Amino acid sequence: MFFLLVGLALFSLLCVSPVSAHDPFVLDARRAAPGSIQLELEELPLAKVSNTKSYRLNALGVPRHVVFGLFTKDFSHSFHELASGFQLDESDSIISANSGGMPQRLDQITLQPGPYPRGAAWEVAFVSADRAFRAFAKVIPHPISARDGNCTVLLELVSQRGDRFIATGAGFVPGDDVTTESRYSGRVIQKRQRISADRLLPPDLITLGARDNDRSARYTVKGSSCEVAVDYKWGEAAVVRR
Repeated sequence: MFFLLVGLALFSLLCVSPVSAHDPFVLDARRAAPGSIQLELEELPLAKVSNTKSYRLNALGVPRHVVFGLFTKDFSHSFHELASGFQLDESDSIISANSGGMPQRLDQITLQPGPYPRGAAWEVAFVSADRAFRAFAKVIPHPISARDGNCTVLLELVSQRGDRFIATGAGFVPGDDVTTESRYSGRVIQKRQRISADRLLPPDLITLGARDNDRSARYTVKGSSCEVAVDYKWGEAAVVRR
């Protein structure tokens, strides 16, 4: 599923993976397989005082009589449990009785990643207590993206050193041969890529390095119908939280 839209409001993944009793409890969305549980992170209006990104988690297809925990993952850390004891009740609401007071509905919990680097993904996991079900969703609170007509390009920060990004794109002409160009520190790296039948640019790993102090970069995709250029910072400037 593609999540490249400027001003992204929500992003969902179908990621449920059954595991054996001998499987180590390591939460990793890359290990999950499509299943019946669907998670959706819905962006809420910005708080007037804090101006902080906030989200609501909606879950569909949750099995009955199974207890779940809610986990979140910061860009620079592993998953940690935020709340537990969630079950589907008679009214098909997902409720936790472990909040110490009134039962708490999952879809009424406000989730906030806090200050976050541009382009970095924030992840949420919904995991059954017996670890038989693992569902994941992620969102990029502060996208690095650009658009030209129907074409969009997004860079995801994937290195804590700020020197690697994955470029993805959507809305291009199916089957079009496009040119990608990465410029940084006086270097120019060009590649030819073919757009898929569903109008997507294949993921492109960008690795940067330089001896000078210039940490400005530009990534451009030139196709037959559009030309999209994304300007961004890398290195220490890329991992600054805002």
